[in-house]
Amino acid sequence: MNRRAFVLTSSAAALVAGPALAAKPAAAPPFGASANGAAASLEVQTAKFKQQMKAMGYGGADVFYELGGAASPVRFKASDALAFTSAEPADIDPQQRFGLFRLTTVKNTRRLTTGKVNPLGYGTRNVKNQAAVAFSATRGDAGWTISPAETLTPGEYALAIAPKLGNNTWGWGGHGGGNQVVAAFGVD
Repeated sequence: MNRRAFVLTSSAAALVAGPALAAKPAAAPPFGASANGAAASLEVQTAKFKQQMKAMGYGGADVFYELGGAASPVRFKASDALAFTSAEPADIDPQQRFGLFRLTTVKNTRRLTTGKVNPLGYGTRNVKNQAAVAFSATRGDAGWTISPAETLTPGEYALAIAPKLGNNTWGWGGHGGGNQVVAAFGVD
């Protein structure tokens, strides 16, 4: 089988598998939020796993998670001291379990691009970490408190819990994609 056939076959397989994985209902992420010590709520939405081929696969492809709407209705100021809380168990590694990502706006959606397939299928690249936001996590009596390591710049963001512990390629939806419930917000 040549490379072009592999790209088109693997792309078709991912599209067929996507709806089957998407059928599983996901629970809302257990995140609380505070800005400057005052309680705040987050937008909860299901990020849909998608892929977009370029030039029928000959130009490569992008694999991404997509949220509806160009901007979150939940807005914070860049000067706000943000903190997020989760009641995840104490025995987890928060850097492996939680993910905070900056999203890009494309038309009327927000996206986290997780991978790129090179033209004609000659290799793939994991680009998800380019959008990762560094954070610190501290364990308290009621769970974890997650804080961005630096002040967030204006833009769109999403916070989620990895579906499998110890998954060092931290990805929404686990192995092979699938939809993922996330908590989203924007910074002005």
